[in-house]
Amino acid sequence: MRIVVEICNFNDRRLKDALRGLSLQSRLPDRVLIADGGSSAGFMDEMQKFQKEESGIDKLNIEWKILEGTPLETRQKSIDYLDEEVTVFLDSDEVPLSNWLGDITSPILDGRADFTGGAMSSVIAKPDFISSYYKEIEDRIYGSDVTLDVTYMPLGNTAWKTEILKKLRFDMRLAKSCGEAEDYDLEMRSIDSGYRGIYVPAALVRHYQNFPKSNWDLMKRRYEYLLGASIVMIKNKRLGRRVREKRARIRHPFGKVEAVMKPLALMHGYLRWHLVVSRRPA
Repeated sequence: MRIVVEICNFNDRRLKDALRGLSLQSRLPDRVLIADGGSSAGFMDEMQKFQKEESGIDKLNIEWKILEGTPLETRQKSIDYLDEEVTVFLDSDEVPLSNWLGDITSPILDGRADFTGGAMSSVIAKPDFISSYYKEIEDRIYGSDVTLDVTYMPLGNTAWKTEILKKLRFDMRLAKSCGEAEDYDLEMRSIDSGYRGIYVPAALVRHYQNFPKSNWDLMKRRYEYLLGASIVMIKNKRLGRRVREKRARIRHPFGKVEAVMKPLALMHGYLRWHLVVSRRPA
């Protein structure tokens, strides 16, 4: 099977490190598709120079597609340009370890799975209140959540039979309502359609993410996530199952704040799904 690695990008210079990591893979992808949401001319010139001058990058078959829009809109448009049998999503702020591509695709190539997901480890130069909270959430996701349900896997660092993406695509009704929860929606719909998902802990990427700058920004970002997750769970009839799951407790002090936000986000999500999102044209 041929493999394409897709990176959704918008003016992100961390893309250089992602490409460096791909160039060091023990198995190289057949193609790297950079789905660009409309980066500036200056950024594009800088990346062209990087591709010409950076040692080892010439080993990669890199193709750029300018697909303007939000990350979700760009990813939806990119599906029409996926020709390989296996599609792997890597975020522009992620750097894969050397055998990552082989690890994340092997269950698909040998017939054990239809989609897979690997682990992320955030790179934190100086831990503080906010970054330590995200680190604890990350540890819970990859330490226990994905063993309860593979639909907890974020889209970055996942691999798919391309036929799934062509058939199910992303639900664009969620574009203005769900933050990053469209990936959970795709995974839930994949499972409900009979596809098999597997978590591959060995498929590790280093995550150089941007953390919220203030506690207020942290609250807003986490509420947006909770709202999106609520809408997707209600849409896919997962709410009862999620309530019954015995998930590990978050011990960080902000966990108490998030515990208060959850029922508010759930009520908001219920109303938003039934009154707004579900009424949008599919």
